[in-house]
Amino acid sequence: MLFRNILSLIAVLTAAGVPAGCSTTARLTRRQATAHLAQLSRTERQSKVRDDRPQVVRVERDSSDYYLVPVERDGQGEALGTVPIGEVVVVARVRSIPERRGRVTLDFNVELPKELLGRSRSVVITPFLHRQDEQIPLDDIIIRGALFDRVQQRDYWQYTTYLGRFRPDSVRAERAFQRFVKYPYAQDARLDSLIENRTSISYYYSQEVPTEETSRKMLITLRGRVEGLDDSAYTLPPSDTLIYTVSSLLSFLDTLPRYRIRVIDKYVTVNDRYSLSFRTGDARLVDTLGDNARELARIAALMERIVTQREFYVDSIVLTASASPEGRRGLNERLSRARAEALRSYLAGCFGRRADRLLTIRSAGELWPELTARIARDGRLAHRDEILGIIRRIGDPDRREEEIRRRYPAEYACIRAEHYPALRAVKLRCHLRRVGMVKDTIHTTELDTVYLRGRQLLEKRKYAQALYVLHDYRDRNTAIALLSLGQDREALRILEALPATAISEYLRAIACSRLGRKAEGRRHFLEACRRDERMEYRAALDPEIDELLKD
Repeated sequence: MLFRNILSLIAVLTAAGVPAGCSTTARLTRRQATAHLAQLSRTERQSKVRDDRPQVVRVERDSSDYYLVPVERDGQGEALGTVPIGEVVVVARVRSIPERRGRVTLDFNVELPKELLGRSRSVVITPFLHRQDEQIPLDDIIIRGALFDRVQQRDYWQYTTYLGRFRPDSVRAERAFQRFVKYPYAQDARLDSLIENRTSISYYYSQEVPTEETSRKMLITLRGRVEGLDDSAYTLPPSDTLIYTVSSLLSFLDTLPRYRIRVIDKYVTVNDRYSLSFRTGDARLVDTLGDNARELARIAALMERIVTQREFYVDSIVLTASASPEGRRGLNERLSRARAEALRSYLAGCFGRRADRLLTIRSAGELWPELTARIARDGRLAHRDEILGIIRRIGDPDRREEEIRRRYPAEYACIRAEHYPALRAVKLRCHLRRVGMVKDTIHTTELDTVYLRGRQLLEKRKYAQALYVLHDYRDRNTAIALLSLGQDREALRILEALPATAISEYLRAIACSRLGRKAEGRRHFLEACRRDERMEYRAALDPEIDELLKD
């Protein structure tokens, strides 16, 4: 059976007039046939946009030739194929395209001479988008001749038949595909309107692409290849180059620097807390116990910054130690002070007599307020409310702890294991005084670097990140970020609260157009033109304004 199929394929090729030694693409090579690019006029683009009919239908002109043409429908809803003749292509080398929601639509006409096509050929054309040093291939344009299409179908039929009969594994199936399918179907190919005239075929191409920081200018070129059933091939010469200038709302950015008032205080306090582990009833500082090594390193780093800096005088450093409630209150107070003394001795050994003179020791004793807050957040305690009631009702700390331990021994064990260690802590409170400052407070103006970062993100078209930074400023740049992300309603609320200017009125017109409030949008646009006549010329770049002016 397989041999019969191969023989029939050879017969088809012979009937198609593919003689040995004369390739199907030789004539193309001699003539250097190529495709041409053309940008559309504004009227042509609008007609493409307004036409919401299905753009493609495949019809059989006769027994061998296939055409792709636009679709029309009669009164009964039947699809009719039409071939417009002699379409005029307006060539423009540079055109502005609007950016919306971080994307632009690239559309153009590809003109193919008819001599590229043939029953035994397949034409594959790939548009390339050029941005900076980057080349991005867009979806392919593929046109197959009738015989080429039949051969493809036959190849796939043979492959499918083989799979159905022999049920091979994946490895053998892959080998069979390579053996049977000589011309695989292309992936992600594009089909749009194909318009025929006497000497060429014009193909309307449209694709949406995301914008990036480097997207101010976009270039489009073509690369193409013609393949024949006899294994001959012809590479199209370089095509025309189309240049697109991206027009976005970023031209309305407020680039003026923003400043903020900074309050500088003469006296500054630095606070930090460290969880040091001590054995029960012991004040000795053991660096190998628990996380003591890491916590002592943190304390030393803070002390190093405080002692060596030159911006402030160090008035004092207060060490306040605390203890957990187990045992008697008086003992715990003495124990917490002894632990603070142990830390003071450690720091004096590290930083010398100067640090020793600055250090002051205090004892916080048992931290019942913190323990109460930790118990209130612990949902694992079955009698949490009852324990909190005991804490509120009994004022004596020793009696309070004893009552909890007696009535709720399981919960007490959990509290002692989970919460008591966190109460054995040391707080550092550093009191600093700014060098050379006489007044207690002064006010100075400085550049708002946060706002500057948000504006820079906008300029790089990183709209979501920019909005995260600019959201609370609620100014023109915030509105532009929102409009660029399609959050039109929120953008309009911000614009309505801003003073009326030509730019703010123009942006309000765009927002209203998107929200379907056309009458209001026209009023804002006319007001923008009254304040600045240049806005009338800007309108040609924004489809939202064009939509307002249609009615």
